[in-house]
Amino acid sequence: MLSGRTLLPAFLLVFLALAPVRGGDWQSPDPDVSLGHFPTKLVDDLPHLFIPENIAPLAIGGLATSVDWATLDGQNSLASDLQNWKTQPLWNFGNFYGEGWVEGSAALGSWGIGALTDNLKVQEFGRDAAESLVDATVTVTVLKYAVGRERPDGSNNFSFPSGHTITAFCIVPAVFKYWGVQAGVETCALGTLTALARVEGYHHYLSDTIAGATLGILIGNAVVYAPKDVKVTLGPGEIGLQLAFN
Repeated sequence: MLSGRTLLPAFLLVFLALAPVRGGDWQSPDPDVSLGHFPTKLVDDLPHLFIPENIAPLAIGGLATSVDWATLDGQNSLASDLQNWKTQPLWNFGNFYGEGWVEGSAALGSWGIGALTDNLKVQEFGRDAAESLVDATVTVTVLKYAVGRERPDGSNNFSFPSGHTITAFCIVPAVFKYWGVQAGVETCALGTLTALARVEGYHHYLSDTIAGATLGILIGNAVVYAPKDVKVTLGPGEIGLQLAFN
């Protein structure tokens, strides 16, 4: 039976992804899709985590993570609620969808297929999805070691934030940008399924998954919406920062 405390986190996770949605051209502000340019784009996008598209997800996700950690995680009643659904195949799929190799294969596959078919849209999507996944992997690894939160099942101290959830949500902005609202909502729903599956299996607290979803959206937005008014350059023995004002 569905309860309010079960549905609320699902609605929250969906809202985090929908908050930054905006229309416009699918083309990236950085059209260079070559593999050699990829490291440069990674560095260029780093200063853009606090673009306008990230204000709402950061505020809502940060507040929800803090409140849940402080007040609800001790009871962890959501996990038992979800187990009462008795839909284990659904949770198994959610766990599978959040695996890094699944999302990474899709991103690299899109990048490669786009190159082979000379389809710039597919190439740009694959490149941006791959960049989001690289950023998400680095971020979640650093935070897991820095925070050291014990998982609900007691297996280790890598509970915060949820790696599966950040992986599932970091590609959502790219899907919205390149494939439209319907595909974006569907991807967001899959990410929410992953987040709930991680809670149901006692792999994470709800706050871990909310933080993962929030960080994923922030990273994805920084990749696909980053304005090119800040440019970081790297070269042998030098690092440069260029600011452009329109």
